Amino acid sequence: MSNHRRAFTLVELMVTVSIIALLIGLLVPALGSMRRAGWATKSQSNLRQWGMAMDSWASIHDDTLPWEGSKVAADMGTNLANPNFWPNALAGMLGVDSYATISERAFQEQRNVDNWDGAETVWNDPGAVVTRSEPWSFGDAGKGGLRRQFWFNYGMNYRLNQTLLQQAGVPEASTAVMVRTAHIAFADRTIYMFELRAQEGELAIDDPHRNASLDRASAGWKRYAARYSNGGHSVFADGHVSWFGNEEATTNAQGSRVPSTPNGDWNNGKLIWDPLGPALN
Repeated sequence: MSNHRRAFTLVELMVTVSIIALLIGLLVPALGSMRRAGWATKSQSNLRQWGMAMDSWASIHDDTLPWEGSKVAADMGTNLANPNFWPNALAGMLGVDSYATISERAFQEQRNVDNWDGAETVWNDPGAVVTRSEPWSFGDAGKGGLRRQFWFNYGMNYRLNQTLLQQAGVPEASTAVMVRTAHIAFADRTIYMFELRAQEGELAIDDPHRNASLDRASAGWKRYAARYSNGGHSVFADGHVSWFGNEEATTNAQGSRVPSTPNGDWNNGKLIWDPLGPALN
């Protein structure tokens, strides 16, 4: 008796390859979805930590929230010099270095800040895809040619103080008056912090907020993220974290997303940016 081994025919091979290709086609999107879900979970965890840090800070500072800082990148040196600036103040609540320390250490060593390029820290949302080649920078260059740097994937809501500052007649970035937790009547709707957009491409090319500069550590709705199913996450004054679509988060009470809406109020019923008055552009 002879022993014959039957070989695959060309048709059988083509069918097998087609099946494998089909399975890969089904598997890759599923893996991508799982990966994005994991990133979103991590980002929500980071935001919860920032929210708890805000409450901890307020509990030992006469019910006062930390300073949101000037939103202008050129003022970052002044911001970081202030221990009440939220990336300095809240870092101690979480047992990590203040951002002033992180930025200065990188400058002295003439390298990028620690949390650049997707580092696993509370400063970073792992789902934030960047198109820049380096972090945001400010000030004069060091001996190696690098300026001081910063990079945030989260921002404090700088409209929390808006009405108080206007009533006091002081500039937007003033520390003369500070919002307190007692000022917040609807903690479940008032935003403390949220995911910042990492690149303009998170929004459609014709979006009215697409070209808003993103070099911020504090911001409002115009820089709200859109990387998770066209939306982003926020931590609220009561400590919970929720997702809102970018369009929903950036539509004012008048039903418009246009920044120049006359008397536009971005306290839109679902989200509160200024707990003491209308959130103006």
